[in-house]
Amino acid sequence: MRKNFKRLGMLVLAVGLTFSLAACGSSSSSSSKKQTLTVSVDNSSNTYKKFVNQIKGKFEKKYNVKVKVRTKAMSDQLDALKLDGPSGKAPDVMMAAYDNVGVLGKQGQLASVKLASGRYSTKDKKLVTMNGKYYGEPATVETMVMYYNKKYLKTAPTNFKQLEDISKDSKYAYSNDKTKNVGFLVQWTNFYDAYGLIKGYGGYVFGGKNNKDINDLGLNNSGAVEGLTYITNWFKNVWPKGMQSTTSNENFITSQFTGGKTAVVLDGSWMASTYNQTKSLKYSVAAIPTLKNGKKYQPFAGGKAWVISKYSKHKSVAQKWLNYVTNTKNQNKFNKMTYEVPANEAARKTASKASGTRGEVAKAVLTEFKSAEPMPNMPAMTEVWTGAENLIVNAASGKKTPKQSADAAVKEIAQTIKQKYSN
Repeated sequence: MRKNFKRLGMLVLAVGLTFSLAACGSSSSSSSKKQTLTVSVDNSSNTYKKFVNQIKGKFEKKYNVKVKVRTKAMSDQLDALKLDGPSGKAPDVMMAAYDNVGVLGKQGQLASVKLASGRYSTKDKKLVTMNGKYYGEPATVETMVMYYNKKYLKTAPTNFKQLEDISKDSKYAYSNDKTKNVGFLVQWTNFYDAYGLIKGYGGYVFGGKNNKDINDLGLNNSGAVEGLTYITNWFKNVWPKGMQSTTSNENFITSQFTGGKTAVVLDGSWMASTYNQTKSLKYSVAAIPTLKNGKKYQPFAGGKAWVISKYSKHKSVAQKWLNYVTNTKNQNKFNKMTYEVPANEAARKTASKASGTRGEVAKAVLTEFKSAEPMPNMPAMTEVWTGAENLIVNAASGKKTPKQSADAAVKEIAQTIKQKYSN
């Protein structure tokens, strides 16, 4: 899901499933009418479509269902649910980033689901829980990780001082402006990407018990400002001006890394499937290096879940699909095809033992996931994504100091939360 979590993102990649079921008859009757199950998967890649096509046969046979695959962007599918649901156009099943699961569940757009027993950790379950109910079945776990080009680096950097040294090496000078350097890149204009550093310096989104006090915002405390100041230095003194973009810099970072111009990139774990398309790129994956203050980079613990539309008239079959698509066998296949790390505990252990890049991705994600903060899934998080859009851009461009930028962003977020969520 990528980035735009709105990554929809912002963050990360991603996938929606549509189940349009025709009238049911008895599967044992020769006159029965087979149900049509329409599966809508994210159109940013063919991998999800291939995955569904490869596993659908057994499901079709067992439940007398015809699975038809369509493609649509996950974020578009979720945005359309409120209107498409009442009109009968919405899918029965989709995928959603974890922060969207709680929001849509509380808004009454999703049906509660029953999780298959023994597949998920307590932390996984919390990601799909809202008001004591599960509104999705965990599919993937995701974090930021480090990718590095093995042509330039034999071992993974372990601290940000090494990343700074790489960015002083003239062989990584930007081709269009030799005074700038692209040895290390990350899309810090995206709050999803930047949060791990801000958190590592002492900032936070929500405080209070279980980080759920929406009136306690920590994105402009002294630690957050210190982290933002460090981030700003990269934009002002190291990177090309185009890195200040909130959109095109994502493609710029990818092209620089796949083109062999960049040694190290911090990005979402889902990007492995994109990098794999460049056969000439030989890269490895590792956990994110330690920050300059000696603390861990602390990215969000995120991912995607399978969800069922509240408007669906076929919730029983939709629930069966959720249980089927997330079983260990199918999650193992999913990992092999996408390199994304399964939420299924047994499948993620298998993934971490895989050889090569696939195993490296899983190990790095699971290392980060242990200490990562679960992405807030309260509706108020929507206001954070919106308000934080200019948090770094204003500081990086020099329009505001880091402190001024942080204060302005928190003021905007707090005001919107008070207007929308105060009793």
